[in-house]
Amino acid sequence: MKDPSKYTAVHTLNFELKHRQNFSKVDDEKKEILLKIKKDGYIVIPNFLDKSFCDSCIKDSEWMFENKKEIIQDIFDMRIFGAEELSENIKKFADDKLINEIAEAYNAVPTTMGFTLTNKIEAKDQEFGSGGSWHRDSYFRQFKSILYLNDVNENNGPFQIVTKSNKSNQIKKDTKIGNLEQMQSRFDNNEIEKIIENEPERVHTLTGKAGTLILVDTSTIHRGKPLKNGIRYALTNYFFEKTQINSHLIEHFSPLVSPEKVLKKT
Repeated sequence: MKDPSKYTAVHTLNFELKHRQNFSKVDDEKKEILLKIKKDGYIVIPNFLDKSFCDSCIKDSEWMFENKKEIIQDIFDMRIFGAEELSENIKKFADDKLINEIAEAYNAVPTTMGFTLTNKIEAKDQEFGSGGSWHRDSYFRQFKSILYLNDVNENNGPFQIVTKSNKSNQIKKDTKIGNLEQMQSRFDNNEIEKIIENEPERVHTLTGKAGTLILVDTSTIHRGKPLKNGIRYALTNYFFEKTQINSHLIEHFSPLVSPEKVLKKT
């Protein structure tokens, strides 16, 4: 019998039909970004924010890790959900107008930025990178924005993604090729190797300088690559359809800095 922990979804799965996307009302800049995410599952935007801003966010994050230990989740990496409540700099990223508008257009329904994660991971003797093993957050559309706060190369934990793994036809193929269970959300390396054996180019490793922005549909299979050396700091904005926000969601990401504020976003 396979490990049942693989079937525990990172987020509550939304079993409703996908909302039809319509990008006709957005401007050309946003449309280009949205079409790229729809096609490939992600887009990388270099130099979205400058290094001095990123350095300020790292400084604020280190203060939290030192002084707010009671709200740190420390499994594969050090992480604090709701970091925007403790840092004006991080809140600027959380409130970014362009990102929020793209998130709502991509989801095609009223959408809100639930909270921002700050996380830090260092090279240690461990099997996994940030977020643990290969996984998908949902089998339906799930939008996130990730900001690298320091330079990220092949060795210090870049985001990796298996392209096309969120497409319904490809999901069927991958499930058969990898001998996966239906709705499986966590995957070991052997399963991923089977899936991409004949298409190794499907795995994309997203490196970038401090200030690099990644907009991604995390219904694709993805992970933080295990670190060989160094350290990686990043921020992640978690976007949800307003109808998805409830006490169960809050409990899943507990401890949050301000759960009441998140619940008010419905």
